[in-house]
Amino acid sequence: MKNIFIVAVTIALALLSIAVLTPWPFWLGTLAAWVTTGSFCLQVLHIVKNKETKALSLGMWSALFFGVACWTGYGFRVHDIPVMMANGITALLAITVIGLKLWLERPRLIKRGRRIRRMHRVVLKPRIHSLRPLQRTLNARAAKKSKKSKKSKASTELTEQ
Repeated sequence: MKNIFIVAVTIALALLSIAVLTPWPFWLGTLAAWVTTGSFCLQVLHIVKNKETKALSLGMWSALFFGVACWTGYGFRVHDIPVMMANGITALLAITVIGLKLWLERPRLIKRGRRIRRMHRVVLKPRIHSLRPLQRTLNARAAKKSKKSKKSKASTELTEQ
């Protein structure tokens, strides 16, 4: 319900802005430029906050960067300040998203330390410096089992005689 409300308010504000600012195309263009640039700011803030870029398309962001860089060049050529500023800032935001995507999804080397194998019914503390105490525990358990099995063998031999 909240999403529908946001979309409805956005559509109403867009129609109102177009109706009011149609006589002044410079200001309508300026408003449009800053709102679209602001939307890219929100995307960059979301990526920085969550550190998650797997769902973003690198190709789309590269194409967007190419497009807004060309629009920035066009704005310089025709001396249109809203086009220059909005697209220049959007180009910086797009290259930031591309850089964050490449950085956050880079392959990382895993430092290989000593391997500790999981053992049944053994809980390892995170800062174990030696496996010897565990080995002693396992040896003691194995010795108990072998004593029990020897006793059970002896008792079965006695019952069989």
